Amino acid sequence: MAVRGRAVVLRAVVVCAALVVGGCSAAEGSSVPSGDPSIAVPTSDPSIVVPSGGPSVVVPPSAASPTGAEPAKDCKQSTVPLPAESETDGVELTVSTDPSRTSLLLKNTGSLTVIVVPDADFTSRLVAAPYANPKDQASRAALIAVNNSGGAAAVRAVPAYVPPAQVITLPPLWAICALTDDAKMTASVRYFQDRPSSAEYFVAKALADLLLVNHSSDRTRPALIRCAKSTLSVLKTHPGMSDIELYVEILGPRAACQAAYKALLGGSQAAAEQLGNSVLGRLAGAPRLLANSRIFSTAAQS
Repeated sequence: MAVRGRAVVLRAVVVCAALVVGGCSAAEGSSVPSGDPSIAVPTSDPSIVVPSGGPSVVVPPSAASPTGAEPAKDCKQSTVPLPAESETDGVELTVSTDPSRTSLLLKNTGSLTVIVVPDADFTSRLVAAPYANPKDQASRAALIAVNNSGGAAAVRAVPAYVPPAQVITLPPLWAICALTDDAKMTASVRYFQDRPSSAEYFVAKALADLLLVNHSSDRTRPALIRCAKSTLSVLKTHPGMSDIELYVEILGPRAACQAAYKALLGGSQAAAEQLGNSVLGRLAGAPRLLANSRIFSTAAQS
């Protein structure tokens, strides 16, 4: 009974702290500290960040880890495979843990972006897993753009009390690590598929693949962030558009995105249109965008 009481108090402290950070209001999403615009949460990896907002799903009670086991410090030893998570279309998470079950490594091997948050009781925390993430510049640049687009503030499927730094955007091929600091607790998380984040990443990644051939990451970053923001704006204005119509609108002359990459091309309209057509060609082969899924839970249990 005393343990349960302490857990309730701990959760209350976490919730109060989150409310203080958010000014006792709904979470504002993953804001980026002033200075380096590539900084994202939750650790030193500048590519990882998150959206927020919705209904909590209770994770099953944690199972005790082997006697004498210490909680994992990271997910590098998470080599024990668990059943893949594929509760809904477009989502597949390859999941593994360590012998103590206090770590949970999730790698997005599906076709769409998912948002990952801690379990409802905050028994686990999320940290970056750079050793399991893509190393190419374009993937990194695309995620940085999504992380800094402000889209996190519009996500409604995460409770307002979840700290922004613990709401993680996980595009295809990216990974995240969940850890519990108590050897008797099993690592666990919640996740859902998010349509706007998928669209943002697809657009930013297709642009980054082409722009980074002739331009540095620092020069392309503002344009990619602007295009990610433009993607959110077009989605909000035209929620019923088909995927290809959506991409045409995002890259067209009426959207802010084209102006952003046109500046990188010396202001040439012909060059901007040629680049836009090349990007559209890539996006034509992108996975089909789907409506947001409900929130699911998973834990480091067989």
